[in-house]
Amino acid sequence: MQCPRCNWQNHASYTQCFSCQAPLPVAGAQTGAAPLSSFPTANAPAPPPKPAQKQAYQAELVEVFPGTLPRLGATLIDGFLMLVLPIAMVLAWVFARPAFDGAPNAAYPAALALAVLGLFSPALMDAMGRGSPGKRLLGMRVATRTGERPGVARSMLRHFLKYTLTLGLTLAVPFLLHRVLTALFGERGLHGSMTGTFVVSSRASDTAIQKAVALERGPGWFLKAMVVLGALSAFSFATMVAVALWNQGDEPANPHREQVRQLDKAARPVLQLVENHYRNTGNFPANAAAIGLAQAGQLPAGFKALAIEPANGVVRLTIADGAGKPLDGKHLVYLPTMKKRKGQSDLGKWQCGSDDIARENLSFGCRHAVAGAAK
Repeated sequence: MQCPRCNWQNHASYTQCFSCQAPLPVAGAQTGAAPLSSFPTANAPAPPPKPAQKQAYQAELVEVFPGTLPRLGATLIDGFLMLVLPIAMVLAWVFARPAFDGAPNAAYPAALALAVLGLFSPALMDAMGRGSPGKRLLGMRVATRTGERPGVARSMLRHFLKYTLTLGLTLAVPFLLHRVLTALFGERGLHGSMTGTFVVSSRASDTAIQKAVALERGPGWFLKAMVVLGALSAFSFATMVAVALWNQGDEPANPHREQVRQLDKAARPVLQLVENHYRNTGNFPANAAAIGLAQAGQLPAGFKALAIEPANGVVRLTIADGAGKPLDGKHLVYLPTMKKRKGQSDLGKWQCGSDDIARENLSFGCRHAVAGAAK
């Protein structure tokens, strides 16, 4: 109800204005300004508030925004809940899995849906209940600028931003990024500023919340656009990594790949000898004898010959017989990469590949394109 004297927006149950103590018109009565004689004078004491008004006044005096420690405690409690619920749901799926033996593919979407529901359960409680368990235990809730609960979509977006961008960036560089996020978005954090929500005391009235949040400014459109672009870039990168890992995992088991992986590990001492020769002389060794490997018995186990190209440092190792038909007599080729260090060229990483071993028999670390590098 709006005060006719000072235009302060009061709660509907008030009979006196919270700002100027002027009497408010009774609901259903004829509207209009009250006579000046009805307003209390400066010397006249204000009448004692009624019980309902007293509770409202006490709610106005409650600190609206909780401190950092209570909010951190609520985050830890909710994070523990997000860890326990998905695990419990996955265990329930494991025990119930025999019931899906007739249609095993039907169980996976159900298990995924239950896990997602467990992860977003605090957000759903913020949107449809009195707050997540952590906030309820510590006397807090999530509210919009009007003091109402956020909707499901806004609450889930807030929850996602909080536990991915805000928490992830803070944990990446704990002190620096926390300072940066606080300077850009204030104590509300990125997730609260981007979604227009506030963590407030559950004892604070809607009027007190509206009065307090009116002083809080949100981020501008440029900062919001930068956050959205950054989030999309991070999501795209994570998607590409996930797709790459998924495609690798789809390849069937191949014992030859493990053999190549072991041979690659055995070849590393040879590459170290080539690096030492280059750093000492400034040139690549002319042959295997230049690094002390003139005889085949001096080579690492699994190899029978070594060739070095002095022009570009390419190392070509011939696999000994006994590794299996796809690998016997084939080659692992190592191409050095150069990098600048203190104004001088130096050896960087070695790219492992082969020009005569089928790709499906190569380990993932030895699939660089080195065909024609050395013969």
